[in-house]
Amino acid sequence: MSKKAERARQFFRDLKKGPVAPIYYVHGAETYLLDQAVEALIAAAAPEGTNAFNLDTFQGRSASGEAIRAAAEMLPMMSKRRLVVVRDMQEIPLSELAHLEDYFTNPSPTTCLILHARTAQKKIDGRSGVIRKLKKAAEVCEFEALYESDIPAFLEKQAASRGMRLSRPVTQYLVDAVGTDMAELQQALEKIDLYVGPRNGESSRQVDLDEVQEVIAHTRVRTVFDLTDALGERNYQKALLIMERMLLDGQSALVISHMIARHFRIVARLQDPSLRNANNSDAARAVGVSPFFVKDYQRHARTFAVEELASILRRMLEVDNALKSSPLPDRVTLEELFAQICMRALHSTG
Repeated sequence: MSKKAERARQFFRDLKKGPVAPIYYVHGAETYLLDQAVEALIAAAAPEGTNAFNLDTFQGRSASGEAIRAAAEMLPMMSKRRLVVVRDMQEIPLSELAHLEDYFTNPSPTTCLILHARTAQKKIDGRSGVIRKLKKAAEVCEFEALYESDIPAFLEKQAASRGMRLSRPVTQYLVDAVGTDMAELQQALEKIDLYVGPRNGESSRQVDLDEVQEVIAHTRVRTVFDLTDALGERNYQKALLIMERMLLDGQSALVISHMIARHFRIVARLQDPSLRNANNSDAARAVGVSPFFVKDYQRHARTFAVEELASILRRMLEVDNALKSSPLPDRVTLEELFAQICMRALHSTG
């Protein structure tokens, strides 16, 4: 289990132990775990249930810092604690959040203020004074997008809660076809559950790969391969158009970068001499992908030189850091990456 996954698990374990803190700040790219964290916090802060007198909910851009503060400072009515939940804090201007600075210094002991921020598509400036004060005052947990190695255990656990058993080829196919976003994986499991249906009253149903392939389209993989094909062809303009479509569809630049990096890591591994003549099943097993997709990776392995792949993978590390910390727009960072991969084509046409 990665440190990312362990931090998330530790948050939920600590919450069960108590006591409830006056302020929580949960943020990050993994939206499913963020939503689960908010629900768990509400349940812990109000075990007797919530009511209209003691629960205020604010939503993103429409929220006022003064209104949030006023709600947090109110005394509870016929309950020991008030709950104030602020969702999508990343959409609130820092000038509005500044109204909460004094509250962060001296929070009400009878209020639990929960601040939630989804930062996959919009970052929050952690250097600002109000965010520094928030992090100092609150119990903080960042729910980062998990590594692919963390996902099979998550899928198996969630499938078991639905009375389904997934084989390793099935979990790998779902990672390849859907990605690592837990909310999307949950939707995929729901589709599979409905498709498979009850089986003669069995309490645990084995789900086969052909059933999953029937109901779960590999849209994510095809979109990524459209992009990597364009990069492999040194077709800068085509790669830009695909990137723009992905960004418009709500995909974050960081996730696009991770998809490209994963793709080229697999391509590089397939250049191992021991795998060049391996059959599809053996090659797929060696690099950890579904046999359904391995031919596409093999095709790209024949396109790139070993030195080129090593250079691309080094650059991907720099891009990852830039997307997390650089003031440059994410689109510009990706455009520069694509230009570097496609440089020979750009040079020949320039």
